[in-house]
Amino acid sequence: MKLQDQRCGECRRLLFKIEPGALSGTLAIKCPRCKAHNSLRPQSPSPKRPDQSNERDGKDPQCGSLYPQPI
Repeated sequence: MKLQDQRCGECRRLLFKIEPGALSGTLAIKCPRCKAHNSLRPQSPSPKRPDQSNERDGKDPQCGSLYPQPI
């Protein structure tokens, strides 16, 4: 895999290199050059928790409709 450069948002100094998808949580890092605080998060959302239900508020989980299905 190709490493991605992660740079400071203020001065563009290279902070580190990382593989895509390697970050699993939020990362806060302070730039040694300009002292700016940089915060990074994963790009893709984390998977749903197994205890979450697909049905909420009576919505049809397949189409998202608010109306009840005909019988």
